Amino acid sequence: MAAKLVYDAVATIGKYTDKQGNEKKRYMTVGKVFESEGGGLSLKLDALPVVPEWSGWLSFYVPKDKEQSPAQEQHSTAKANGYQAQATNTFDDEQIPF
Repeated sequence: MAAKLVYDAVATIGKYTDKQGNEKKRYMTVGKVFESEGGGLSLKLDALPVVPEWSGWLSFYVPKDKEQSPAQEQHSTAKANGYQAQATNTFDDEQIPF
């Protein structure tokens, strides 16, 4: 079993004012947190905020798209494993006619 996506890693990188004049925080998703088979957590950073407003803190949120398609889940797992080639058997050896 491969690592399981648990959280999105998110940084607050500033503020903005919406059309109604409300001040809002600006967020940037910078990576993902994965849980290993043994229960350990790993953070995979895809980006680092380089704005002066970033405090250095990251927050972890359950991904909005937690219900991923099998293709998205395979991609997330491959990304967490550094895109290392994984051996897969896509056919049943006993069904080969020769």
